[in-house]
Amino acid sequence: MEMQDVPRMNPEELYTRMAQGAAVVVLDVRTADGLSVQPDQIPGTRWLPLAEVVQQADTLPRQRTIVTYCA
Repeated sequence: MEMQDVPRMNPEELYTRMAQGAAVVVLDVRTADGLSVQPDQIPGTRWLPLAEVVQQADTLPRQRTIVTYCA
């Protein structure tokens, strides 16, 4: 899958989906340093640094929409 094939979601759409109870997993993929500089996260977010996503892929639910962000 190429980058242009990956669907994008703006913050308002994510908020609406979460408010409606959609099956969404939000991953904060920032490094530990990035998280320490700006510790705010979207409520309910799971922190999983980008460098670990491939190794942890089996722990992510396949039946939910996975949204990644790095603020």
